[in-house]
Amino acid sequence: MPTVDFYCKKTCKSCQKAKAWLDEHGVAYNYVDYTKKLPPEHVVREALEQMGAAALRKRHKRFKELQDADVETWMREIQADPNLLGRPILVWPDGRWLMGFKPEAWSEQLL
Repeated sequence: MPTVDFYCKKTCKSCQKAKAWLDEHGVAYNYVDYTKKLPPEHVVREALEQMGAAALRKRHKRFKELQDADVETWMREIQADPNLLGRPILVWPDGRWLMGFKPEAWSEQLL
């Protein structure tokens, strides 16, 4: 299994659970603080196109204001405030990705 990029934020509870899961299952990963370096643009765009507003953090202070916006607006807003983007995000070297910590989906893809 290739090493995946693990985009997250240290203070995020879901990210902490996801990191523990990766460590527990021996998955090789590169930890990336996504507030300093966002995932590749194609990953963010695909997530927004496929998931719509579900790719945004519902707890973000601007979620309600932005939930009905278009992908281009979301892309601009995420560039300005990465905390708007859902997390954690796993990205494989071949460009595949998973967003959100769902142990069943992660097991299917990683184990």
